[in-house]
Amino acid sequence: MPPKNSAALYKAVARIRGIKRIPDAVDAAGRHGVGIARQDARSASRSEWIFDSESLTHLGSRSPLDKDGTGMKLAGTNAILRRTVVDKSGARPSDTAADS
Repeated sequence: MPPKNSAALYKAVARIRGIKRIPDAVDAAGRHGVGIARQDARSASRSEWIFDSESLTHLGSRSPLDKDGTGMKLAGTNAILRRTVVDKSGARPSDTAADS
């Protein structure tokens, strides 16, 4: 997702009732950013999207397994390390493609 779209997504989702701001969230690559989180009321899982604190570029996500996030047991985590543009859906970028 282009950085401007990512920033717009962060701003829109942050306004949804029940969304919490996580001031220092960390993606799978160890990058710190600001997170937005939603607790699943039916379970102990929480979904967090992590954005760069300045540009609001989407960095990745994680899913803590406890209600307040302090236990640090993760169901999953990821990091977006490379973004590229391809000509059609399902196409894979070549190894020499420039990052966008």
